[in-house]
Amino acid sequence: MTKILVADDLGAEGMAMLQACGDVTVKTGMDEATLRATLPGHEVLVVRSATTVTRTSLELADDLALVGRAGIGVDNIDVAACTERGIAVMNTPEANCVTTAEHAVALLMSLARNIPAADASVRAGNWEKSKFLGVELQDKQLGVIGLGRIGRVVADKCRGLGMTIAAYDPFVTQANAPEGVRMLDLDELLASSDFVSVHVPLLDETRHLLDKERLFRMKPGARLVHAARGGIVCEQGLVAALTEGHLAGAALDVFEHEPLPADSPLRSLPNLVLTPHLGASTKEAKRNVSIDMARQIELAIHKGVVLNGVNVARISPADAAQVGPYMDLARNLASLLTQTFDGPLVSLRLTVQGGVPASAHRALTVAMLAGALKPLVSGPVTPVNAERIANERNVRTHCTASTMKRDFMSLLRVEAVIGDTRHAASGTVLGHRHGRLVELDDYMIDAIPEGPMLLTFHRDEPGVVGKLGTLLGEGGVNIARMQIGQSKDRAVALGILNLDGDPGEQLLAKVKALPPIDDARLVR
Repeated sequence: MTKILVADDLGAEGMAMLQACGDVTVKTGMDEATLRATLPGHEVLVVRSATTVTRTSLELADDLALVGRAGIGVDNIDVAACTERGIAVMNTPEANCVTTAEHAVALLMSLARNIPAADASVRAGNWEKSKFLGVELQDKQLGVIGLGRIGRVVADKCRGLGMTIAAYDPFVTQANAPEGVRMLDLDELLASSDFVSVHVPLLDETRHLLDKERLFRMKPGARLVHAARGGIVCEQGLVAALTEGHLAGAALDVFEHEPLPADSPLRSLPNLVLTPHLGASTKEAKRNVSIDMARQIELAIHKGVVLNGVNVARISPADAAQVGPYMDLARNLASLLTQTFDGPLVSLRLTVQGGVPASAHRALTVAMLAGALKPLVSGPVTPVNAERIANERNVRTHCTASTMKRDFMSLLRVEAVIGDTRHAASGTVLGHRHGRLVELDDYMIDAIPEGPMLLTFHRDEPGVVGKLGTLLGEGGVNIARMQIGQSKDRAVALGILNLDGDPGEQLLAKVKALPPIDDARLVR
């Protein structure tokens, strides 16, 4: 069974689903050294935000194929290091959108009405109504920085509170913005908004996006809500903007260093609301992320599809179940070609015919690349690093779609230029599950492209199959399935034998030495 390491607290329902599809080990609270020592032998790692996956922690993880982040942000994972090692990284971007957005709105309302400070005052025995004079949200402008999934939910909920909504997002045009949202550039949004809420990921280009200079460009008396990722807002600049009275207040759920250091000046500011990274901390969110992550891992294990991949070609969730068998087929057809024919791989072309969704074409192309390159490269080759390896080896790739020319619902055709010769393999999927090889160069065939496979190019004469069966039987290798294809000139036949075991090099040499056999190849 697939060995799965769960390094952070996960919901019970998700854990039960994981245990049904793999051998699960739960070990939480690991530091870098402990994680490094624990990862060997595990194929899947599941984390939330508490565990940091570093380049060093991955050094011994030779079996690791997938890191699943139960949540949205992946800044606690060294995605570049995972990509170099061929490890897929995926997250669950939908599971806690509502929860995080609701927390941002709760912070906004607490900030507007001074609720935390008023609560503390009453508990201390005071009654200071005039001290906690607040502001209404009605008709105030909210500036949303980052109009992704969470930002859109925040915008929608605050429109319901009677606020006017402006947004900044370099990837969203006014034509693509939600109804009632006015798109502005960042400086214009900061200068005109009464409240600003941050909802962008932490990337190199967003680190200290709101630095001291930009914080002082905000509208005097404005209030800032930050529930995205620590490091986007410069905390030193925020302290200055609050202590000098430029901003009326701020509310933070995330920090540059977590837990927040005891001596942080943020702790002593009276016009600052602080919460300990509670954005996704609800029963519903914990349940949703655990179930979503378990379903995605199950899909990856059984279908080979990485849903919500961060460093792999993305596939629509609606298309994932349908596309999985075609990804296997693309990978297997390409691997068949590079294991059957000798020479350097020059180029690959994938032609998709029929009902395979267009959104999956890039993922299919990458799967083809991984299949073709894996027999040729000594290190790990996966859909994560296949494109980089192809670029390094100057392998050209192309994908095209065409109308059906054969009597199949859908068809994939992989063409590979190997040395100076173009070879092609075509296949289809039967019953939405079973891949079939239906053509190899000029040979018409109906074979299952799964290794180990013995391919023989032999003279088309009686007795060849009997000689092969006898030789393999004497070597202790059983033939599970066998198909014979004829070329157009009928001079040389193609035999495809699915074997129950690997015959080894010595037995393969004996097969090649049989008088009717022109050549034989073992496809693993």
